[in-house]
Amino acid sequence: HPDAWSQRPMWGTNHVVSNVVIQKASPKGEIEVRSRFHMMELRRDDVRHFAGSYTHHLKKTRDGFRIKLQRVDMTNAQAAYDYVLQVWV
Repeated sequence: HPDAWSQRPMWGTNHVVSNVVIQKASPKGEIEVRSRFHMMELRRDDVRHFAGSYTHHLKKTRDGFRIKLQRVDMTNAQAAYDYVLQVWV
């Protein structure tokens, strides 16, 4: 099917992350960070845009920080996507 998701032809993406802010920091080395993102995807002749905010809870380890929790809140989460089957019961 021509609309079936495939990696052929290859698609192109671009990600921008900005407004990175440390919300909380604990003495145990855990921090909460919020940021904004915008992602553009080009697949065949279609361009799609996704935007929203990230929340990361990071934990300090010997090797640096590790992601303990990652949350994505999309600004356009209510939009219909052509690749998602929506069923109303």
